[in-house]
Amino acid sequence: MSRYLLLTLSLLGCATTVPTQKDAAFSFAVEAVSEKSYTDGAKAAWLFIDAADPDDPRYDRGLRLLARSAEELELFWAAGMLYREIAQARRNMELVPDALRGLERLKTVGAYDEDTFITAFIAGETFGELPRDLRAFVDYEQGLDLARRGADEWSKKRFNSIPQDSPYHERAAYVQSVRFVAEGQIGSAREILNQLGEQEDLEQELKLDVERTLARLAFEEEDFSVALDHFETLKELAPDDPDILLEMAWTHYYLGDSRKTLGLLVALDAPVHQSYISPERYLLEALALRRLCQFGAARQAAVGLERKYAESLRMLSQGILPQDIPEMRAAAQRRGQSKANARFLARLHSEKELVQSLSDDLGSALAAYLHNLYSRGLAEAGRRERETINADLDALTEELLAAREGVRLIVHELGVSLLRGRRRPAGALEKPAVDVPLTGELVFYSFGGEYWTDEMDDLVVIAEDRCID
Repeated sequence: MSRYLLLTLSLLGCATTVPTQKDAAFSFAVEAVSEKSYTDGAKAAWLFIDAADPDDPRYDRGLRLLARSAEELELFWAAGMLYREIAQARRNMELVPDALRGLERLKTVGAYDEDTFITAFIAGETFGELPRDLRAFVDYEQGLDLARRGADEWSKKRFNSIPQDSPYHERAAYVQSVRFVAEGQIGSAREILNQLGEQEDLEQELKLDVERTLARLAFEEEDFSVALDHFETLKELAPDDPDILLEMAWTHYYLGDSRKTLGLLVALDAPVHQSYISPERYLLEALALRRLCQFGAARQAAVGLERKYAESLRMLSQGILPQDIPEMRAAAQRRGQSKANARFLARLHSEKELVQSLSDDLGSALAAYLHNLYSRGLAEAGRRERETINADLDALTEELLAAREGVRLIVHELGVSLLRGRRRPAGALEKPAVDVPLTGELVFYSFGGEYWTDEMDDLVVIAEDRCID
């Protein structure tokens, strides 16, 4: 082997040495980040920050180098905290727009600390002159916060200042539609929602919110065919959302398609939805079977609620608080405000583990700083969970107890129905069973207990109609 090859292999095996002297570390960090060597960039930036004074004109540039490196390493929460420090301290006003853009980018990566970055910071700050696109971001976040607080006039002023060609203009319009719904101005709300729904380039998350709102408005007005159209669109946008399956099931029930209703309820039993608590699912199953005069099956479905949630109901009857019941606490974390916080907690845990895996490359000093940062973040997220989960637990408990009461009424009504004969209860005309021909263009498969996400909304229960109309 030639000595040149040996030298090349030796150089490839050598780790990059990050200079420890402050000025050299800063220059090294700049070059490393520009070359997308983010672990070296982060390590060098921290060595500079740790040795520099905040009065150093390069201090915030060092923070930006560290924030950018953390963002590229997918340590998103740490990056957000650094961007916030740059924007909040305002030691270098030239860097404030960059920091705000960093916070804006992080909103698109998944779980996001909205309390820290928006509610407790951007919502209450005055940033002075900003580029046009960044001003739209700030105005939207401040307007949304004001709307949530009920300060509608102030909120409108923020929203009205957003340029029409900004994507935040559409988001602000959706917030206004929600306010119209809350005020009972359904016509005005629907007009805005329909305009948004017709836009082909609408952001997917916003399109999801628009379609869900239109579906629920149509459902409340008993326009079930229109509601179903919107739910079908929703199902394509969010195929793993169990709430959509349940709402579609109710819609099919009111349209007189009990067999399709039962198929969607079977889909809710898929393993992917095993932690989803939906007490009304058993109530709806009993109602659908009752419409087909399947009295025995309806009663079995109704009492299934007691079997499924026997432990939670037993503990509630003993006076145990919902927050002390593991099954209910886990279910509440998938609802309301708790759902977002649970996702954020999971993200913090995964990023903290990533810090641990990168600790050798980042260096002991930076790894220790990040470890402490994430420990404090997890403690704060845990505190928030304790504050927010009670409301979701209360709603879940009320839903569970109401469903149990509804089930008991159904069981009683089934007993009465047996004496009256096989008469269908009042409601929409029941649709006939699906015809399964021996040949044709469509292929029908019998359900064998294996769930496929893209087939969940195609399940149909071929149950016999035993009613005598």
